[in-house]
Amino acid sequence: MLAVMALASCTDKKSAETVTEEPAAVEVNDATATKTDSVTQVPQQDQETIAEGTEITVKGKIKEINQGKDGYTARIEMADGKAYMATISIPNLKDPKQYKKYNVGDEIKVKGKAYPIEEDTLIKVEELW
Repeated sequence: MLAVMALASCTDKKSAETVTEEPAAVEVNDATATKTDSVTQVPQQDQETIAEGTEITVKGKIKEINQGKDGYTARIEMADGKAYMATISIPNLKDPKQYKKYNVGDEIKVKGKAYPIEEDTLIKVEELW
């Protein structure tokens, strides 16, 4: 009897498993969201709706820089007033030759994974333009 109950509980656990999709890539400066197999227009992209690990691209002006050990974090403000914190370091870049030291006031375009932290969105930068 115990063996039957144990077997039944195992099958219940297997049937309760769920499959989750990877977050969609998001182009923030023109508000489009893309999945690998399709492109979807998003009316307005709010920072609160960006899921952790979503790939985003942000273009704007650097308002503040905090120097770190192997790079820096830049506060990027877009033309519409939305701001993002971008961590720029050689180890995180797909091509380390892209690394460049920007200054406050410079225009920058970054691409990377988004991580919502409290009311901010941190971008782990993988590409620079």
